[in-house]
Amino acid sequence: MIKLFIVAILSSYIMLNLNGSSNLKENYQTVQDTVKYLKDTFVDNKAKFQHRELKHLLAKLKVNIKSYDFVGGKKVGQINGIFIYFEEKALIRTKWEKRIKAKAIYITFEKPISLYTDVSDLYNKSNGEWLPAEATFYGKQLVKDIY
Repeated sequence: MIKLFIVAILSSYIMLNLNGSSNLKENYQTVQDTVKYLKDTFVDNKAKFQHRELKHLLAKLKVNIKSYDFVGGKKVGQINGIFIYFEEKALIRTKWEKRIKAKAIYITFEKPISLYTDVSDLYNKSNGEWLPAEATFYGKQLVKDIY
């Protein structure tokens, strides 16, 4: 009876570990699918979105934006574009520390934006998380390029 009980416990343990490893494969596949989707849909087809407001690109996204960072321009106090991330800020920081690429696209704007307008306030309020206010503000900017 004890042997049967031990075999049942071991079987359960093995099945749980197998399920966990398949979840790892699924998570890896999800990441790879997201990167491929972003590249195929936006980077490789950037002409569809260039010289149009960013809100058109945002409307086509099938992946939730989690966070963002703005990119400084040639002049102090200006930004030229933003990195849009599809992962939380904390995960991105961890990936940077481990030198792992985060899922992101880089968008440059046709005209630089003053850092002293809404950019600083938005970023400080949200701590870099993508919220509706960010979508509204950046959605009005004209896309120059997508990487």
